Amino acid sequence: MSKRFIKQTTAAVLLTTSVLSFSSAALGATNSSVDQAVNKAKAELNKATTHYVNPSLEGKLTPSSALYPALNSAKKNYQLTRSAVVSSKLSTAQKNEKLKEIDTLYNEKVSGGLVPYIDAYNYTTKYLVPIMDEIAAAQERNDFAAVEKGYHKLSYQLKGRTAILYRFSGKAARDLLLEEYKKPADAKRNELMVPVTITMKITEINDLLKTGKKAEAKTQFAEIEALLNRLPNASTNKFVAALLAEVAKVKAAVGDTSTVKPPVTTPVDPPATGGGGNGGGNDTSSKASQQEVLNTKVASLVTILNTQQSDKATASTTGANSLAVRVKEDVAVAEFLGKGFYETFTKQLGVTKVNGFDPTSIEAVTYIASKFPATAESLADLKGQSVTLTITVNNGSDLTVDFTISFQ
Repeated sequence: MSKRFIKQTTAAVLLTTSVLSFSSAALGATNSSVDQAVNKAKAELNKATTHYVNPSLEGKLTPSSALYPALNSAKKNYQLTRSAVVSSKLSTAQKNEKLKEIDTLYNEKVSGGLVPYIDAYNYTTKYLVPIMDEIAAAQERNDFAAVEKGYHKLSYQLKGRTAILYRFSGKAARDLLLEEYKKPADAKRNELMVPVTITMKITEINDLLKTGKKAEAKTQFAEIEALLNRLPNASTNKFVAALLAEVAKVKAAVGDTSTVKPPVTTPVDPPATGGGGNGGGNDTSSKASQQEVLNTKVASLVTILNTQQSDKATASTTGANSLAVRVKEDVAVAEFLGKGFYETFTKQLGVTKVNGFDPTSIEAVTYIASKFPATAESLADLKGQSVTLTITVNNGSDLTVDFTISFQ
C-alpha cells in the first residue's frame, strides 16, 4: 500500500470524524432549529420597510446612508436561512414551503421596498439635487449658456428617469420624496422653459448676424417678441431682468428701434409631467447574477474567518471563486478544516454539494482529502500549495464552480 494512499486515508478518517461531528447541527439541522431560523428571518424581513416608512408617517425622509446596515443584515440573514433550509433534513415539500415563505417576504419587503427606496433616494441626491444646484449657481451669475445646459439636463431626467421615484412601497415616503425633490425640479423646469427658449433664439440670431443675414435675424427676433409676455416678472427675478437686457441688445443689432417692454404678469406654468419613462439612476433592484451573489458571500466569508480563526490563519480574496489563506499557526490540516474552516465555508457560501455529494457525506470528505498533497500533514506543509474543489452553491438556483484555496 502506497504512502500517499495511507496518508489520504488517514486524512479522510480525521476529516470525516471532525466534519461529521458538526453536521447534524450545522448542515443537517433539525426541524426545530430550521423553524427558529425561518421565523427569525421572517421577523427581520417584515421590519425592512418600517425603517423608512415609520419616519415618513411623521413627515421625515430617511437618508439611504441610515438604511444600509438594515439592508445588509436582511440580505445576509436571508441567504443564511435559505442555505440552512436547503441543507436541512427536511423533505423536499417542506423545504419548498419554507423557501417560498422567506422568498415571498424578501421580494416584497426588500426587493420591492427597501432596495428601491434606497435607489430612489440616491437618485435624487446624485442627479436632481446637483443639477438644481448647478442651475441656481448659473442663474445667480447670469450665465445664460450654463442655465441652458442645466435646463436640458434637468428636462432629460424628468422626462425619462424619474420613474425610479415611484417603484418602492410606502405612499407616505413616496409622497415626501416627490414633494421634496421632484416637485421643485418640475417647477424649475417650467420656470426656465421660456427663458431658455429665448436664450437659444438669441444665440441663433447672433450666428445669423455674424454671417450678414440681418433679414433672417430680424425674422427670428419676432419669435422672441412673441415669447416676452410669457416670461416671469422681471421685477422679482433678476435673471429674467438680465435676460431682457440681452434681448434689448439683440433688438438693436437687428435694427428694431422699438423699446423692449418687460412683462408685468407671471405666466401660468404648464402642468408638470409625471414620472413615466424607462427609469434610471443607481437602480440596484435588478437581480444580481448567481456569480455576483457568490462573490459577495466570499467577501463575507473572509470577514468571518478572520474574526474566528485569525490566530491560526487569515483569509483574503484573490478573485472570483478563490480564497487565499495565510498560515499563522502550524496546526494539523484535519483540525483546521474540520473544526472551523469547513463548517464556516459551507454555511456561509451556501454549499449544497461537494463534487456532487452532500457536504457532510463520507464521499465528499474523502474527495476533499484526496485533493490535498499526500505529504501535507499540517498547514505549514501547505504553504505554496493550492487546492481546487468542485462545489455547488444555491442562491436561488444551483451554481457549480471550481473553487480554489491557496495557502501562503
